[in-house]
Amino acid sequence: MEQEEYIVDGHKVTHSVHLGDREIFLAVQQDAPLPFYVGYMEVSYELGLARFSGIEGTTEYTEAWEMFIQRLQKQIEQVRAQRQEHHAPQLLTEADCIRDSRAGDYEGKVLVMRPGVLRPEYWNAAHQLYFAVDGNGARAGSHGTKVFCINIYTGEHTYIRRTDVMGAVKPDRLPGWAKEKAAALRQDYQREKAAEKQRLEEFLTARREKETSENLRRPRAAQTRGEREAR
Repeated sequence: MEQEEYIVDGHKVTHSVHLGDREIFLAVQQDAPLPFYVGYMEVSYELGLARFSGIEGTTEYTEAWEMFIQRLQKQIEQVRAQRQEHHAPQLLTEADCIRDSRAGDYEGKVLVMRPGVLRPEYWNAAHQLYFAVDGNGARAGSHGTKVFCINIYTGEHTYIRRTDVMGAVKPDRLPGWAKEKAAALRQDYQREKAAEKQRLEEFLTARREKETSENLRRPRAAQTRGEREAR
């Protein structure tokens, strides 16, 4: 598969490294006043577009690499701190999932992401565990794939793909730090579902009452031929 080419201010990106939450790039244009650019890029792979930020330029190739390495070192330190905070290297596997749960309904369950869809620095439970709340992909047999969910560790509302899920986690395999968070999310989910059910019942009751009231106010229908003949 041919790799996408990205251009920033006429400079062609020749090297990039994605580590943690940032991708660092080095770009080159021979005839430019500053031939070498170093900065950050955010790529939308679905659209094939890139957004650039934090750009610095230089005339020296070796200096450009020094700038690149300095930024990369900052990302290494950030990822190291995050992995320590996230209880790495704790990684969940299929053995930690309820058997055959991958094919079932996901709503209200704690899901485990497949490590294979995550970058290596995110191979830990903090980036694998999501509480499913909605989405076509959350329902078994649906043609949709999006599962709207909440990251157990960060509380971030997002979505994942059904194809990226290993299954629902076994209760006894849920890490200690995640149990309280998951319980709180489940309570919120159940309250919201109960509120939705109540709102629906109130709506249906109001509609029935309105229909009954309209029927009572409606003029009596004209007599049928049989009623007229009987008179």
